[in-house]
Amino acid sequence: MNDELSLAGLQLDGREIDLGRLRAGTMLGLMGSPDSTTSVVLSAAALPNVAPPPRFPTGRRSGRSRVRSWMKSYLREADAGSGEAASAADPSAALTAFGLRSDVLRRRIDDLDATDRARLALAATWASGAKWLTLIDPFGSVPGHLRTGLRGRFAELVAQEGRGVVFSSNSLTDHAIAEAGVADIEKDQLVAFGSLEQIVTEPRGSLPAELSGVNVYSGLARKGWLSIGHSAVRARTELDGKVFVTLGWRAALLSLDEHDPAFTSATVFETIVTGLRDRGSCLQAKLSPVDTEMGLALDVDLADLAGVTDRPTDQAGFGVLHPGLGATITELRANVKVGTHVFVEVDTSALHAYPVE
Repeated sequence: MNDELSLAGLQLDGREIDLGRLRAGTMLGLMGSPDSTTSVVLSAAALPNVAPPPRFPTGRRSGRSRVRSWMKSYLREADAGSGEAASAADPSAALTAFGLRSDVLRRRIDDLDATDRARLALAATWASGAKWLTLIDPFGSVPGHLRTGLRGRFAELVAQEGRGVVFSSNSLTDHAIAEAGVADIEKDQLVAFGSLEQIVTEPRGSLPAELSGVNVYSGLARKGWLSIGHSAVRARTELDGKVFVTLGWRAALLSLDEHDPAFTSATVFETIVTGLRDRGSCLQAKLSPVDTEMGLALDVDLADLAGVTDRPTDQAGFGVLHPGLGATITELRANVKVGTHVFVEVDTSALHAYPVE
């Protein structure tokens, strides 16, 4: 059997994209817009000798169906696509491989928790016997304390038995098993394709920027200077031409006072808080500049309730990252709301630029 699967000519919104060749024993990850990544997974599943992604029935009655009947139905579908004798296979070994007892076949799908459903989907795919497998967000419903082990077990089996997998996920940790690379697909466009390290450290799309905790901008490098749009925020660079620029969510200092003595540069600009959100242990704000020729739109961490601070200061209380917004979390919440004007100083040494091409 061929040890490579060509992924050239996959369909994305009616256009062809080329995701190279998938080697047996490796996995290719897709991140981005769920509709787009799902369509690419299904395009890969339509290739000869590729097993389709398992999908559970939906609707009021469908969840009452027995696991055994659902699995037989999936294996018949896999027969047609992969050319393997999947429907005749005994699934017990596959169930055991993913931590399920064979008596799960007698249960109703509705009776399974999210983790067992994920295990069942992986087992069904594995029982197909197909060399090439496809999966849609296979670990998404699994809690973190179980997810790592299940993901690692699957990757281990893929490598040991020389299978190849195309899967989608919007979790960075899931893509740690994507040895064949990661494709970032957003707004029906292939934004980037490369190793996980490349996708994360030099993001070209909004999703990897979000997942890696940075703002990403289009910029221009000329005559030793890096500029972002029309903003006066600039930094020295050795690059030349069009670039992407990232700035971390903690690479700026905020204050309610334009003349806060904590500011150390002349490039302080005024912004408006346009949104507030939780992200992990952090409270975060979305800022829009009052004058786009002076400042940047950016997301920034306001406070970290894990108690970590990047700017140690005698004025800062628990979790406070910007004493100029309030010395305590209570003061911060009272002072900063949607519509509040906030002054910002960017740490330009934290700007990271890389070529567009």
